[in-house]
Amino acid sequence: MGGRTSGQVLLSPGQSARRALLSAAARPLAVATVVVCVLVMIGQGLWLKHGMETSWLDTAVDAKVVAGLGGHPLLLAVLVWPGEPLAFTALAAALVLACILRRRYGWAALVAISVSVATAITELVLKPLIGGTSWGNPFPSGHVTSVVALATALTLLLARTAARVPWLLRLVLALMAFLVAGAVAVGVIGAQMHHFSDTVGGAVVGIGTVLLTALILDLLRSAWHGHHRSEVRAHGPEG
Repeated sequence: MGGRTSGQVLLSPGQSARRALLSAAARPLAVATVVVCVLVMIGQGLWLKHGMETSWLDTAVDAKVVAGLGGHPLLLAVLVWPGEPLAFTALAAALVLACILRRRYGWAALVAISVSVATAITELVLKPLIGGTSWGNPFPSGHVTSVVALATALTLLLARTAARVPWLLRLVLALMAFLVAGAVAVGVIGAQMHHFSDTVGGAVVGIGTVLLTALILDLLRSAWHGHHRSEVRAHGPEG
């Protein structure tokens, strides 16, 4: 190959860019979004810690959703279903498997890590720490955290999918994923499992965790490639 090692081929700029989870242009927006998610969570946490379980917005939204869906238990069960642990785990596993079969291992890692971490943050950290109210630990919503995290990871994947897949199809798929997440949020409110603010909290945890995970994985990828470039330069071309 004219003196280029397999390592140099592996580290070629074009291939390195394609492996990035976020494009260079998207990274500043991702950082800003993570910051906003953290600030929203801090604000909601302080609100709850001061004993204010609901706001006027909770009261208004909750009442409308419960009035519209409260008498339809079967519909509520269908709406909530994608956020149930078994259903969500199956959906996440299917996406991870699809990434592996297409040899998109970075994306498989993003989905597996980010959605698991988002769920763990909600269930093991935030609910015990700030979620306690007179009716349990509903904040933030674990159902919404899970499905929004999965929808966000899928959207990032679609955004970096090859251009031969029509952009309109990718947009429709991403919108459908977030529509499902929105349906779960409506379902848990209608079933009186959560307030509106609980679903907002779950959404910001899901979005923020996925974006932060993508940024970290890209940083690690960049550092790994930088290390191997240095090794290639130090040892010189072979063959």
